[in-house]
Amino acid sequence: MTSALKIGVFGASRGVSLAFGARANGMKITALCDQNEDLLRRANKHLGGTCQTFTDYSKMLETDIDAVLLANYATEHVWAAVEALAADKHVMSECMACFTLAEAVQLVEAVEKSDKIYMLAENYPFFAQNQEMKRLFDSGKYGKFIYGECEYVHPIPAKGMVSLYSGMDHWRSWLPSTYYCTHSMGPIMYITGTRPTTVNGFIFPYDYDDPLMTNSLRQGDSGAMLVCKMDNESVVKLLPWNNLRDHGQRCRICCNRGTMEYTQGDPRLRLHTEPFDFPDEPRNNEWYQPNFPLEHREALRHGHGGGDYFTSFYFAQAIRTGVQPFLDVYRAIDMTIIGILGYRSALENSTTFTIPDFRQHEIRDQYRHDDWNPNPRLHRPGMPLPSVRGKITPSAAAMELFAAERAAFDQKIREESK
Repeated sequence: MTSALKIGVFGASRGVSLAFGARANGMKITALCDQNEDLLRRANKHLGGTCQTFTDYSKMLETDIDAVLLANYATEHVWAAVEALAADKHVMSECMACFTLAEAVQLVEAVEKSDKIYMLAENYPFFAQNQEMKRLFDSGKYGKFIYGECEYVHPIPAKGMVSLYSGMDHWRSWLPSTYYCTHSMGPIMYITGTRPTTVNGFIFPYDYDDPLMTNSLRQGDSGAMLVCKMDNESVVKLLPWNNLRDHGQRCRICCNRGTMEYTQGDPRLRLHTEPFDFPDEPRNNEWYQPNFPLEHREALRHGHGGGDYFTSFYFAQAIRTGVQPFLDVYRAIDMTIIGILGYRSALENSTTFTIPDFRQHEIRDQYRHDDWNPNPRLHRPGMPLPSVRGKITPSAAAMELFAAERAAFDQKIREESK
């Protein structure tokens, strides 16, 4: 395929960033879809005003686009992916890959039935530091992967949340933080090539003394930790999204011949070896800021540490070669469902849960109807609430603050869409 790939974007807020990444990689944005017509008009304006616009996703799929970028609600990616694949379109989906284990089975089988590319747009593996750690790990110098840590810490004040959620029904109001885990597990899997086999979940309960919680519409907890065993017997500790006051990402890869790491607030990578392992090396503790392995200047122009450029780079590459990308449907599911099962674990005194490998056809039937989920709108007996404390009801003051700030935000969007 030599002509420019025609792309439709579903989700006119986050989707604009994905669209710019796609454009930078030679793709042509020809269609946009969103139910919010103000957001839709604003997105089209940002992209030059040349796109067809739709409020009906199925109508967008009827156009001659080659692929869809899914940036709709994080809990609603599977149905949109399945419909796109059935319409003979390639799919790049924002995280999460799925919301339930039943959806995991549905998505895997839809991709297998199709001859199209599916990729998870998980951008954190493509930070310059993570790509450099992968290069070094693949060189073999650092030996076998033994232990890893990765953190995605992102405290957001209540006023900052109004642009991210539209009310209490929005997923950002209630989604347990364990579910927002691919930014933490993604780099580990990318660097080391391993997959999780078990998970134990731990919750930092809703903090009634934290204004980031009490001034917002949050119905979930303050944060979480996941501990996973990987398929090479290594152990990984993850902090998925949480409100800890240490904004940024941290990643540490410990091997049996050395360690690589970086931390919040410092773009440098630290490499450490012991002199008894490498007696001829003059330095056993080195700090430096790595560049991207390719397209360095262009990547720096895009969001999430350049990750928004590289997701589209590898998506376009996969479509043109016909080879599924590293972040294929199976790895997408692996790094997503640790959050689902991690929350189950936390609710059951942090007991160990096995991570099903949906590459295996014979295990799928036991999960095919497993729709266990914490969505308050779908709550029924046997379903969990979004917090380990039970039902969290935002205060009247928080509701008033949100209503005022959201009205101002909506007015801003209307003005920008003109």
